[in-house]
Amino acid sequence: MEFARITSAAAREALFPLVDDDISAVAVAEEAAAEAAEIDALVEQELGADFAVIDELVEQAERDFAAAELVSAFRVTHELTDQVRARRTVRRATREALRSRVRAGGTTGGVAA
Repeated sequence: MEFARITSAAAREALFPLVDDDISAVAVAEEAAAEAAEIDALVEQELGADFAVIDELVEQAERDFAAAELVSAFRVTHELTDQVRARRTVRRATREALRSRVRAGGTTGGVAA
C-alpha cells in the first residue's frame, strides 16, 4: 500500500489543517498572537496605568533599534559602493596610462618580424 486514503469526511476535515502548510502556519501565528495578547493582558492587569508607559518605552526602543539598523545598512552599502568606485577609478587610470603610452610610441619598438 503506497498511499493511505482517508475515507471518512469528518476525519479528512479534521486532519486537513495539519497537512496544509499555509493553514498550519496561520494557526501557529494565531496561537502566538493569542499568547502575546494574554501576556499583555496579565501585565496590564498587574501594572495598571504604568503598563502604557512601559509599552511606550519599549516601542520607542524598538524604533531606535530599527533606525540604527537602517543607518548601519546604509553605511555598509556606501562602503561597498566606495570600494567599487575606487576600483573603477584605478582601472580607468591604468587604462588611460596604457593608451597614452601606445599613442606616444612608448612600446618596445613595434611588431617583431
